[in-house]
Amino acid sequence: MAEIVNGREIYNQIIEETKRYIHEFRANIEKIKAKISPKLSIIAIGEDKEMEVYIRNKKRAADICGIEINLVHFQKDISQRLLEEKIEEINESDSCGVIVQLPLPKHIDKKVLDKILPSKDVDCLTSENLGSVLKDIRKARFIPCACLAMLDVFDRFKIDVKGKYAVVIGASDLVGKPCASVLLNLGATVTVCHKYTENIEKFISEADIVVSAVGKPGLVKGNWIKNKAVIIDIGTRMVDGKILGDVEFDLAKERASIITPVPGGIGLITVAELMKNIARALYLNAGTELTYSISAIGSPSPTDPPSET
Repeated sequence: MAEIVNGREIYNQIIEETKRYIHEFRANIEKIKAKISPKLSIIAIGEDKEMEVYIRNKKRAADICGIEINLVHFQKDISQRLLEEKIEEINESDSCGVIVQLPLPKHIDKKVLDKILPSKDVDCLTSENLGSVLKDIRKARFIPCACLAMLDVFDRFKIDVKGKYAVVIGASDLVGKPCASVLLNLGATVTVCHKYTENIEKFISEADIVVSAVGKPGLVKGNWIKNKAVIIDIGTRMVDGKILGDVEFDLAKERASIITPVPGGIGLITVAELMKNIARALYLNAGTELTYSISAIGSPSPTDPPSET
């Protein structure tokens, strides 16, 4: 029987830590003479029930931390040009963080995300920030929130990924690609599965670590799970008013060693990590730095070239 990750407990710890950082910033704001404030601007496009849930969860966490939310909502038919202009306008505001809520409408090119000022890109989706993560997380300005949540679980449960076989399901810029890269840089052997992957069961059944981030309930069958595997379920989908994960939880927990539930797992932690990234952006834009406290982030990468000395 797997140990079930208590996302609420980790969420509360990160939120309390972030709340202290925001309080300290506000207490010293006159001394700092910052041109930015603890404010997150969220650009939402169109109407979507799941998007509304995500935004509501962010608002709730931000309120606890003392972070203001500026929600800018557009109709689904907004043009690329108008969206880019709005992002550039918000870049010049006192918001310390800017995000464009995904997914984007099909007519909007994702290059629009590169209009976000990298120093305010708390979702880590600009080419500059995401590229830095893929190259070396130790030198990254920000780390994607789902990656941070995964690493936080590894840290708290003392999971060493070196030498392990990890399978990441999903290849998005927001979750799949950065999680796969981080696992590789921490010493895992990594396979990325996606919509064109054939015989996905074979890869999952051999994996020591499974990270699923698709949003397709029941995609990962419980009886595919290798004995004592670590299961990180990041995928979420709302079905008939219920939030479901990618993994068949009840069966998988009988085989795994550690598993994250949906809801109550990685999704909650990811929201808290976003608040931490916002605090990091706040301090970075004020000329100082908040370091990531997750030990794996500071570890030497096995992909580094060998020393010549």
